[in-house]
Amino acid sequence: MSSPAAHADDRPLINVALQSIGSAAGSLENTENYGTAARKVQNSIFEQLIALDLGDPNLTPKPGLATEWHWIEPNVLEFKLGEGVKFQNGDTMTADDVVFSFSDERFGLLPAQVKARESGQTTFTREDGTKGIVPPAVTAASRVYLPLLKSVEKVNDLTVRFVMSEPSLDVEARLARLNYASIISKRAFREASDWQEFVRAPVGTGPYKVASFEPGATIRLVAHDDYWGGRPPLRELVFHIVPEAASRINGLISGEYDIVSDIGPDQASLVTSMPGFDLVGGPVANIRYIQLDERNGPLRNPLVRQALSYSIDRGTITKTLWNDLTNVTPGFQLPLLGKFFLEDHALPKYDPERAKQLLAAAGYKGEPITYQVQDNYYPNELTVAQFNLENLRAIGFNIDFSVTDRPNETSDKRMMFDISNTVHFAHPMALLEGWCPNGSDNSKTNPNGMWQNDEFDSLCTVLRTTTDVEKARSAFRRMLEIIEYEDPGFIVLHQNAILYGKRANISWKPSAIFAMPFGPGAIHVQQ
Repeated sequence: MSSPAAHADDRPLINVALQSIGSAAGSLENTENYGTAARKVQNSIFEQLIALDLGDPNLTPKPGLATEWHWIEPNVLEFKLGEGVKFQNGDTMTADDVVFSFSDERFGLLPAQVKARESGQTTFTREDGTKGIVPPAVTAASRVYLPLLKSVEKVNDLTVRFVMSEPSLDVEARLARLNYASIISKRAFREASDWQEFVRAPVGTGPYKVASFEPGATIRLVAHDDYWGGRPPLRELVFHIVPEAASRINGLISGEYDIVSDIGPDQASLVTSMPGFDLVGGPVANIRYIQLDERNGPLRNPLVRQALSYSIDRGTITKTLWNDLTNVTPGFQLPLLGKFFLEDHALPKYDPERAKQLLAAAGYKGEPITYQVQDNYYPNELTVAQFNLENLRAIGFNIDFSVTDRPNETSDKRMMFDISNTVHFAHPMALLEGWCPNGSDNSKTNPNGMWQNDEFDSLCTVLRTTTDVEKARSAFRRMLEIIEYEDPGFIVLHQNAILYGKRANISWKPSAIFAMPFGPGAIHVQQ
């Protein structure tokens, strides 16, 4: 007879220290907690019909929960689902789960859900008399990121069709993104007693399932051994929320953590100088920028915003403050946009004299301009912001600088604040959608929006609906000219970079997006 020890699970347990999992820190659900920080955890729980090759800097699409797909009509995309895919609750994934994952109920858009939410209720009654849960308004609003989706239809248990209101070039790319396109268990969602129960232990198809979640402290995942992609290499994966960079590094050195995220460039040499530890990571598919609110103060004048755009010394930021660990982007775009990438486009150059001339032409008299940042929510954020502050004041701007937990909170004093945008899918709308009609930043269609331009709005329609690549590229080029040069809505700083410290006996590389891959083949621990 074999001993119990022979059957013991000898796979390792890995402890990972993260700075944050985003502003919705009490939720793991990716339509509610949709910030970049949350993806480091969510990628192990959720999957999409179309996957991305996380080992490829350009994130090439590949089969995911669907084995194949093709357009059967110009606006109808058909997917064949993988057989025997198991959810983390043991259910087998079918077309019913896929249809439900994109349904009105899943996003909280049923009239009964809307009514219940508006009256402060956490559950609603379906037409058949059963009770269902009510997602928050932010989840309902996230449906805007699938703007042309008309319906998802079941053909048979392993075939579904996505019917779009009109043809578009970005459908497949959108269905590969972690936010809003992940497939969840219909039964798990419908049997949850309330929204909080579901979002603290959501049920997807990924290689690890939620065992426990203490908001603000730890997220413990365990292997989903029925995972369709093979046996997960880790027994357990525990994420620890550790906001202070020094505490993360100290925990790495002491052995408390095996991998730590968000190492600043000023701390990189500390990790590389210690025997037994490695530094990995680098530029990711995310662009750091300063958001401009054109509705307030001196920023109502586009000449002032143009002056700001010529006041940023990106070369010094990336070379000196980042030690050449990241790059200046060629405008608000990255090469992974593929056929839409504009190789000859560039940002406004650093030109203090031109900035001064524009300020004079604007009639700027030193009125205060607020500039709000967080305390290194983004790596090196505060150092870069303080460098920008010195340059802006030297040019003649009167900057009211502050560090706050909520820099983008709506107010009549909001003018400049630090933020970032991720290229979630290989299409220009991945970056510009927020400024388009019904986007989060468009002040014409969103009461909390910050910027709007009629020509830009019309080009959004072109970019969303054209099936002509060259027409899309032309629209994208003109949109960048408007929002970066003529009527600035933001000021690009640089491509973001995420650096990780790890024990040297761990073979692991992060992805080109914020997702941290820990599935089969992604990590090996030498004992």
